[in-house]
Parts: sequence; structure tokens; C-alpha cells
Amino acid sequence: MKLLGNRKSKKQKLSLKYNIQKRIREHKRRVKKEAKKLGQKRRQRKDPGIPNSLPWKGELLADIEVKKAKKEEELAKKKQEARERTKLDRQQQQKEMEEMHKSKESERRKKRAEEVLMSQLETLQRMLSKADILLQTLDARDPQYCRCAELEAWATQNQKRLIFVLTKVDLVIPQQVADWQQALGQLAPALCVQVEAGGEGAKELLHVLQRSATGAESSVVGVLGFEGTGKKSLLKALRREQAAGSSGSLQFLDQVGRLRPAEDPEGEQALHFSLHLAMRGLLPKAKESGAEPLEVVRHFLQRCGPQALMRRYRLPAFDGAEGFLQVWAKTFNVKTKKGKAPGIESAAQLFLQQLATSPCCSCLPPAQLEGPNMWEGHLRQQLEPDMKAQLDLLRARDTSSAARGLTWPSQGLGPQIALQELMEHDDAEDGSDDGMDDDGFEEGEEEEWMEGEGEEEEDGDDDAMED
Repeated sequence: MKLLGNRKSKKQKLSLKYNIQKRIREHKRRVKKEAKKLGQKRRQRKDPGIPNSLPWKGELLADIEVKKAKKEEELAKKKQEARERTKLDRQQQQKEMEEMHKSKESERRKKRAEEVLMSQLETLQRMLSKADILLQTLDARDPQYCRCAELEAWATQNQKRLIFVLTKVDLVIPQQVADWQQALGQLAPALCVQVEAGGEGAKELLHVLQRSATGAESSVVGVLGFEGTGKKSLLKALRREQAAGSSGSLQFLDQVGRLRPAEDPEGEQALHFSLHLAMRGLLPKAKESGAEPLEVVRHFLQRCGPQALMRRYRLPAFDGAEGFLQVWAKTFNVKTKKGKAPGIESAAQLFLQQLATSPCCSCLPPAQLEGPNMWEGHLRQQLEPDMKAQLDLLRARDTSSAARGLTWPSQGLGPQIALQELMEHDDAEDGSDDGMDDDGFEEGEEEEWMEGEGEEEEDGDDDAMED
């Protein structure tokens, strides 16, 4: 037996073992990295599947298919629920954003309306305080309702010269305009101006203003009236005529005065007011306030009469306001936006909206107008010849071929505007301003500063508001 002697042991050192394992890991990492760069995929082991020798292979495959279908169905159901939930959340978020936008827009409009109202009231206060002659515009279709009893009483009390100016006279036959001018001329100077057709009558009105201002160094003229009576158009026509001629004794204020009802009319007055707006084409499309459209149509039938409506629209006999609206909608094939026959309320709203179409409806002057005598302060003997010349010109026109609209007697003056409270508030503010001399404003400087501020506000208001 040989001796082993100094034979080395085959046992591997741990340091060598760990180094080998480390180099193997590094090699695999490099190979994997190179394969990833080259786009090579790791070879997947193929599923050997269920061997055919398995006795219950068919049942097992069927069970697998059922589980797979059930899993897919549950997954599709979860996806559908997630989509519906996302859609509902999106709709709810959009609805909240729209409501927030509507709320902000409503607040902005409300604030803007309040600012415009305050600016217009301040302009009206300044006009009534500064103007020596007031031109009140009256729509020729219903001049009586465009009058303001408070304004006439205040002008008489404060010795302001008031002149009635009939506008939109091209919408009414000349004989009816002449009747209104003659009736209004019993209370104050009255003339008509056809601004929409070349400014006819502006020259005569300017001549009357010059005669009315005789004896004064410089008379300040202000134009005022209710909504939609042609105030700005009249002011522009007079300025054009003044620029063409010579009337240095007249000074026109830059802004017009807008008369607004102090509060919404109620009861019978609401019916008068709504019919007046509908006749002049100022009735809002969407019912905001005031009388119901069907009640306004009933009031219209009472004032106009069924026979006149049958002749005007060539309708058969009908019974009451509901019957009239049904016959009218059927005769003229009136449809809603969806192409359906309108209901009674919708038909009433549609009928009132088309009431201002040509030939226009208008009101006849009463036998005797009520109101104070406002000729004081005017040179009546010098003004009446100009008025008579215009009356003769109107009555001489041929109207045999003119289309005649519905007419009915005028009833009552326009709504109240709380003018006395407005002017008392203005006087109180003037008194408070007089006592504040310590702020560094001279009296003339303060007035000039306030006028400039009002003019800047009114420039924006004239673009936003209708004449």
C-alpha cells in the first residue's frame, strides 16, 4: 500500500467558489443585456397541455373554458361599469361647471344691469337739472302711453319747457299722426320727426327750438323718453341739422335721458303695459315678468273687437281668445321650432310677437287729453304757425293705397317713474357735496369731474342698451 504523501486536497476554496458564481452572474447579465439590445426574446417554454391519456380530459377542458368565459365576462362587466362611472362623473362635473358658469353670468349681468341703471338715473338727474328745454319722444303708434304724468307735472312746477316729439311716424298713416299732433298740441308744442326716412321734420323742430329759446343767451336742450322711442336717433338728426345750419343759441346734451318704470305693473296695468310693448315690438321672447300672454290676448280682443280681427287676418268666426288663437294658428300654419302645432300659451306668445309686423297696430287719440297746460314759457303765437304748416302737410298726403293696421282707442298714460324721489335724492347728494369742501375740490372742478365720469360710463351703456 502506497502512502499518499503530500497529495493536495480536491476541496475548493470558498473564495474561489464565490468568484466563479460572481463571474457566472456577470456573464448571464451581459448576455441578457446584449440580447435585449438585439431585440431577442427569451424563449418561452411551451405548455405541454393536457395529455390525451388523461381519462377526464374533455370534462377538464370544458371546465377551463367555462372559467375562462366567466372571467372574461366579469372583466367586461367591470370595464363597462368603470366606463359608465367615468361618464357619469364627467357629466356631473360638466353640469356643475355649467351651473357655476350660469351663476357667475347671472351675477355679472345683474351687477351690470344695476350699474347701467344707476348710470342712467344719474344721467337723467343731470339732464333734468341742467336742461332748459326737454324734448320728450313719443312713439306715434301709442303716444299717450309714452307720456309720463310725473314728468309733465315736474316740468310745469320747475318751469321747464317741454315739447312733444312724435317719432316712428312712418309706421302710421299721416292722417292719424296729424290727429295725434293736433290733440297733443292742446297741452304743449308738438311736432313729428321722421328720422328713419331722411330726417324729415328735424329742420322744423330745430326752428321751433330756436324760437322757443329766443331771449335766452344759450338754452340747453335734453332728449328723453321711454325705451324704444327713438331718442338717440332724434338727437343725431338734430345735431346733423344743427351742423348744417346756424343755431348757436342751442346746446344739446350729449346723453339721452331714459325713463324707466319705478316697478313692474300689476293687474290691469300689467295688461296695458304688455300690450303696449307687444304693439311696439318690445315684448321679450321669453316671459320674464308681467301678465300672462293669454290674458294679454283677451285684453287685446276686448279693446280691438273680434270683427276687426276677422277682417284684418281674414279669419272665420271664433269664440273667445282660445278659439281665436286656434283659428289663427291653423289659418297661418303656425308651428313651433319642433314642427308641431303650438299650444294655447305658445300661440298667444307667438301672436303677440308678430303684432308689430307691417301693417302695424296703432292707437287712436281720445277726444280730450288729460294733463297740465305746458304752453307757459313758450311763445305760442310764434310756434303755432310751424305746427299748423306741418299739420297741413300731413293731411294733404294721399293715403288711399296705404295698408291700414288694427287701431283701437288709446287708454291711459305711461307707468310711474318715481321722479320726485329721484330728484329729492339728487338734491340731498348736492347738499352733501356742498359741505365737503375740505377734500380739495373746487365747486366747478367737482362738477366737471362728475360729468366726465358719467360720460365715460354712458359711452359703454349706449352700446349695451337700445334706444
